[in-house]
Amino acid sequence: MKNLEGIKTCNLFGTLSEKEKAKILSVSVQKEYERGGIISQEGDRSSYVYIIFEGQIKGTRFTSDGREIILEVFGHCDMIGQVAAIANEPYYYTAIALTKARVNIIKKEDFMELLRLNPGINNKVLIALGKRLRAAQEKIEEFVNDKVEQRIAKLLIALSARMGSEIPFTRQEIAGMVGTTIETTIRVTSRFKEAKVIRTTRGNIIIIDKQKLGLLAEGPPLEIL
Repeated sequence: MKNLEGIKTCNLFGTLSEKEKAKILSVSVQKEYERGGIISQEGDRSSYVYIIFEGQIKGTRFTSDGREIILEVFGHCDMIGQVAAIANEPYYYTAIALTKARVNIIKKEDFMELLRLNPGINNKVLIALGKRLRAAQEKIEEFVNDKVEQRIAKLLIALSARMGSEIPFTRQEIAGMVGTTIETTIRVTSRFKEAKVIRTTRGNIIIIDKQKLGLLAEGPPLEIL
């Protein structure tokens, strides 16, 4: 079964028996989303938890003036909505497909029952949440300590590790992820292009020199740019 094979590739479910994996499938529904499709909406009641089996999804919030802030990018085997489900609170962000995505949807009640009956899954969910919290703390440190060039370089490296050298983000979206303006992001990425570190196409950033990008992430020597 294709769905069962998808679950087998997830570390979260690696310790489960075939019967237990089949149980997850029995309480979930798979759905496909095209790029731009909305999986969950910020402020809505957290009725479902989502497990990504294919594609990339962004977690985003919008400011009062309509500016987009991208909080995180999710990929294969990541969960969306589990924090809101556990806390019994509304979704904290809007989840939007960056690429075509295949997602398994589990009702909140079934998800909570799954955690209660399977300590192994419960522990792995907690570990994943801990890693996500640590990543958020590191991001705050970057905002405080790093120059915008470093933040953009670090972001591109992190995204390329998940997506490959071609990253399906606009410069507006990059600005939202590093906490700067679109004007600053255009200026910095233009310098990256001049240094032959990246090139851009419509809606994509393509990394062409990972070594230089790594140096920029550490703190750019003037001669690189």
